[in-house]
Amino acid sequence: MGNLFRQAGTFLLLYISWILFTYSLNFQELAAGLVMSLVVTYIIHNFTDFSIADYFFNPFKAANFLVYTIVFLFAEVRSHMSVARSVITGKTNPAIVKILPDFKSELGRALLANSITLTPGTVSVAIDKNLYVHCLNYRKDEKIDFLFTKYGRKVFL
Repeated sequence: MGNLFRQAGTFLLLYISWILFTYSLNFQELAAGLVMSLVVTYIIHNFTDFSIADYFFNPFKAANFLVYTIVFLFAEVRSHMSVARSVITGKTNPAIVKILPDFKSELGRALLANSITLTPGTVSVAIDKNLYVHCLNYRKDEKIDFLFTKYGRKVFL
């Protein structure tokens, strides 16, 4: 029964989007939109795994993802300042660092690698069980993945 509601919701979303994007109430446009919405709904629901969607629509996970996004933006700004300081002063300490992510899922490891890569001055070089990251300014007292792992674990463990 839940699958039927999901399919109906997908169909309605697609059909309403079709009407809004075509901005026409012409019978031929409405018929074409109806057919296309039915076909796309069929394709989506027969060839897509919705377990990840059920995971993301958990309100606790959504709240944790919002917190993660705020933490990511904080790290982003901090990293921009660090790179700007390095450009102005010309002082860098490049290194490749091995990180042992404690995420169990591939999605969590990918999130960590992408979050690190998106912050300026760092690039994820390789990912398997370990993650290798190239840093523009490496300091032994600072863990590169601390914020991402701490808050990302609540979202993608």
